[in-house]
Amino acid sequence: MPSDQTLGRIEAPTAPAALPLPPVAWTALVFLALHFALALAIPLVEDEAYYALWATVPSAGYYDHPPMIAWWIAGGEALFGATRLGVRLLPILGFAATTMLVGRIALLAGGNRRTARAAALMLNATLPILALGFTATPDAPSVFFWALTAWAVMEAQAATGPRIETAQWWLLAGLGAGLGVLSKFTNLFLWLGLAGWLVATPRGRRALRRPAVWASAGLALLVLVPMARWNFAHHYAGLTRQFGRLDAAAPPHPTGLLGYVVTTVLLTTPLIFAAACFGALRAKGAARLLLWLSLPLLAYMALHAMHAKVQANWLAPLYPMAAVLAALGLRTRTRRATWIAAGSGLALGALALTLAFRPGVPVFPGRNPPNETKGWTAFTADIANEAHDAKARWIATDAYGLTGSLTWYMTDLPVWSLTGARRYLFRGPLPKALCAEPALLVTVGAPAPASLARFASHGATVPLARRSRGAVIERYTATPVEGLRDCRTRP
Repeated sequence: MPSDQTLGRIEAPTAPAALPLPPVAWTALVFLALHFALALAIPLVEDEAYYALWATVPSAGYYDHPPMIAWWIAGGEALFGATRLGVRLLPILGFAATTMLVGRIALLAGGNRRTARAAALMLNATLPILALGFTATPDAPSVFFWALTAWAVMEAQAATGPRIETAQWWLLAGLGAGLGVLSKFTNLFLWLGLAGWLVATPRGRRALRRPAVWASAGLALLVLVPMARWNFAHHYAGLTRQFGRLDAAAPPHPTGLLGYVVTTVLLTTPLIFAAACFGALRAKGAARLLLWLSLPLLAYMALHAMHAKVQANWLAPLYPMAAVLAALGLRTRTRRATWIAAGSGLALGALALTLAFRPGVPVFPGRNPPNETKGWTAFTADIANEAHDAKARWIATDAYGLTGSLTWYMTDLPVWSLTGARRYLFRGPLPKALCAEPALLVTVGAPAPASLARFASHGATVPLARRSRGAVIERYTATPVEGLRDCRTRP
């Protein structure tokens, strides 16, 4: 944790200039249009289809993540139906709003109008924001509410009006912090960073004397009550799932830390990463608060990397902070330096998107999100034919990603998983009317003996494949089955 000497002194604020709305807004609109185009053109990845299944039954909690992404998808589908745009609408708007927030944060952190424009551009030039800005995953609300909370805290510190003005900003920060945790438990690291700043810095300790700060903390906790009650009612299913990852039982391997650093540099893009590091080293005044909000997550992921792989999206909430620091780092440089840094990121992102999602034979083989978008129309048509021949009344699966994708693409037959019962607490058990009906068991590869044993009888397996322009992406089998045993239990 940073020391009081290095990060503690937040200078007395001066009223920051108004946000240069047109330039930052134009940046947000350009990438909003890009993400809308990608959302309409590219099919859902497996996780998106799985979260769309969540949205069919909005709940206060789910096994894999907090509920915000399901609520966002349900909101989008209320406007545009069960379509790609319906699923992705609110995440896309959330990333556009984050761009606007980043422009304002850059001003509050001591930047000028040029810095605000640069920060908005650099945010969208980082690979995760450029490539994930159209996808409906928990990272979308997580990033938005992290940035919203940081913005509200910085506005509270810069406020020079009546106390009620400062109190309003603190309450907004508490609301954003709570909603962030309802998006992804990763946002708890924001709480740690903010708590550290409040306790360890003179400016923070002065803020602690204000009732609004404590009311903000209470509001953040109050927002979490429905999810806490859901977890209590379901034997803490969501909490044990996510916090089980904190177990570092595997022996450390230092090469994992090196991989974490290399991945972070590449995803931020090298020039933007270098600019962000330069900005962090030169951070002063309000900009130091951004370091406090970022370092706990960075430090934990470094520790985690020494025991297990850090997924590429886990640091997504920090890219708004990195974009601001990069813009501040280049503040004294020429405009050309800013454009080169942002342009290099955009070029890398455009190349990655083109290679990953272009039609035809996959450039990157194996299981990865781009390949999850290919070949579903022909594959599900094959499944429909096999289900017709077997007179199947429902589809059985044994993998959550496949369950979500088949539910999304095969609207004529209900799809139910035989495994991972806690993943589907929101759906309830398989309808009893289907238990004795013939089904088609679809699995990745050969079906597991345990899955076949769930049925009184089964027929011969039929090999299937999902292809893109003739290239096999993944192999499956379809097996006619009938008479689900133990139908009174949840599949």
